[in-house]
Amino acid sequence: MGSAKAQRGFWDPVYDRLSGLYDAVGWLTGNATHRLRLRALPHLPPENSRVLEIGFGSGRLHRELAGTFCLFGMDLAPGMARLTNRRLEARDLTPHLCVGNAYALPWPDAQFDAVLSTFVFSAVPDAGQALDEMVRVTRPGGKVLIVDAGEAADGNRMAHFFAWLWERFGDYMRDEVPLMEARGLVVKREEYGPWGSVHVTVGTRPAGPPAREKQTDTE
Repeated sequence: MGSAKAQRGFWDPVYDRLSGLYDAVGWLTGNATHRLRLRALPHLPPENSRVLEIGFGSGRLHRELAGTFCLFGMDLAPGMARLTNRRLEARDLTPHLCVGNAYALPWPDAQFDAVLSTFVFSAVPDAGQALDEMVRVTRPGGKVLIVDAGEAADGNRMAHFFAWLWERFGDYMRDEVPLMEARGLVVKREEYGPWGSVHVTVGTRPAGPPAREKQTDTE
C-alpha cells in the first residue's frame, strides 16, 4: 500500500499548509462531508459533558459543539489548530486545543464522557494503538464515536468502489466493530450515506470495573 506516501505527499500539505483553503473544498462538494459528520451528534452525551474531538480539522464541527459541551480537541496539523483557534476566539469561545497524534493523547485516564473522530480514523495507520488511547481517556459509561467511510454490510459494488477510491488517496478501510469489541466496548454501528458507504460506530465503555486481563504466562 502507498498510504503513508500518499499522506505525506498530498494530505499532509492539504491539512496543514493549505488549511485556510480546506473549507473551500467542502463548499465545492456541497458540504457533503460535514453533513455526514453530523450523524454522530445524536450519540453524544448530554450538554456540558466533557468531549474530546480528535482530528478537528478546520474546526467547523468543533465550533458547533463548543458552545454545548466542555470541548477539547487535538489535531496533527499545526495549521488547522491555528485556524480553529482563531475561529473559536472570534465567537468568544475558549479553545482547548493541542497539536499531537492519536497514539499518545496528552490526558490522564478516564477524562472524557465521549471521544469523537470523524473521517480521521481511516487515516491512522496503527488503528489498534490509536483506539487503545481513545478508550483509555474515556470514562466508564462513556462513548467512543467514529464516523468514517468503508465497505457496506451488504457488500454492494458502489460502496466497494468508494472504499477503493478512499484507499487510493491513502486511507485505510477497516471495520471498527471488532476493534472496539476487542477492547471491551459495547458496540453498535449504523450505515448511511451513498450506498451505505459511510458508517458511525459507537462503542460504549462498560460502567463497571474493567474486565480482568487474560493470564498469558504459566501459573
